[in-house]
Amino acid sequence: MEIVRGDGKLLENIDLAPANVHQEVLQNVAIILDTVMKSAPMLRGLGLPGELLKRPINVVENMLVAYIYDQIDEYEPRAIIGGVTFEMPDYSYPLQGILIPVVEIEGVEEDGD
Repeated sequence: MEIVRGDGKLLENIDLAPANVHQEVLQNVAIILDTVMKSAPMLRGLGLPGELLKRPINVVENMLVAYIYDQIDEYEPRAIIGGVTFEMPDYSYPLQGILIPVVEIEGVEEDGD
């Protein structure tokens, strides 16, 4: 099981030619988690909605889980999702509302399966 965090760490050294399908899928999921919806030209539906800023954390968590499942299902259907949780960074105060989505990938469907 692989863990993909939406904190941008996986995208620091992006690989434009991943060695295998597994790495490609993990990188694509990281891109989905780190993109704000409507910010990618020609692909405005990709990413998580920026409209959720300034909303209560418990409401945002529930909405983001649904968005994350939908986004991965639409843009990277090869990923088999095990679960979605959230972390608050150490430097964040609970009232600031900084959430890092954490997606557990149980596996990757290879092309043709």
